[in-house]
Amino acid sequence: MIEGYLNKINAGIRRVLDEANRHYRLRQVSDHLFAFTREFVLRKGKRIRPLLFVLSYKGYAARPARDDDSLFTSAASIELLHDYMLIHDDVIDNSSLRRGKPTLHKMFDHKLHLPDKARIGKDLAIVAGDILFALAIASLTSVKEDCRRKEETLKKLAETAAYTGAGEFIDIVSGHQDIDDLTQGRILLNYTLKTARYTFECPLLMGAILAGAPAAQQKKLSQLGLAAGQAFQIYDDILDLFATQDVIGKPVLTDLNESKKTLLVFKAYNGLYGKSRAQLRRILEKDDKTLADLDVLRRLIVSSGSYASCLERMKKLQKKAMRLCDELKMKKAHRKALGSVIEKLSPSRMPLELPRS
Repeated sequence: MIEGYLNKINAGIRRVLDEANRHYRLRQVSDHLFAFTREFVLRKGKRIRPLLFVLSYKGYAARPARDDDSLFTSAASIELLHDYMLIHDDVIDNSSLRRGKPTLHKMFDHKLHLPDKARIGKDLAIVAGDILFALAIASLTSVKEDCRRKEETLKKLAETAAYTGAGEFIDIVSGHQDIDDLTQGRILLNYTLKTARYTFECPLLMGAILAGAPAAQQKKLSQLGLAAGQAFQIYDDILDLFATQDVIGKPVLTDLNESKKTLLVFKAYNGLYGKSRAQLRRILEKDDKTLADLDVLRRLIVSSGSYASCLERMKKLQKKAMRLCDELKMKKAHRKALGSVIEKLSPSRMPLELPRS
């Protein structure tokens, strides 16, 4: 089931992009605008958000959509929103790689031959991202469903974009704040806004609303999404500091160089004393971190107990999400598929070799 849905989701994304090129004549503006943006969007990815959207809709729909292709075209909306945000994130973070390949702004910089060697890749990437946001809104209306439910689903998409922007605001500010000025509550709020709502709660609710699921089921899906999303973010934080570049698809020093104050780093700092705490602070405050700094940080995170604490928190959140999933009154096959997705996104066994403390 999941593999079939993913294939249809990718086909839906291609339809949206190719139709946009025909309708808006993007190639007349620039071959690079269409070609680079299309390549970026179609890179291999998990497609978590549109998959959750489809599973939720199919799980609650009383009857199949009148046009199944239109459903998967509509599902593309949440992936296009994701790509819009990734492009802007890469500009903000000045990242060079995304999904193992150059970021969109780097593609524009490297391939466009402009007078005076102008480097306007970031500006062009922001514009391309804005176009994708517009396409996300337009594609959501493709599905042949009740107009009132489509309107409510569109509101949920807009609400999620606003929440994610607020989370990004917190993320940027906290990157420049002293770690002593941060709180665990602030970090978890960012996880809720930037990951849990956007990656899990929103697509699950969008699909359920569109299918006409009861309010009680929507409430349970919201709780499930928030728990699964926080578990996923903790897992992602661990991967960013402990996995290889091949696993995460970007340089291993990216998050460290941005001095991201994740729950993992925050708990390590507050669990250390004396020279060890000062050592962690020095690493965070350095402008150019090295692989040696990363190795030291990994050891401090493990020795402080932060790694074990965050892993345990992740497991509890995942367990809660799985329990809520089991309680859902959706079609059995789709409930089972949803549970398997949640379980794979924050596995209890970490594929990492930890340093000895």
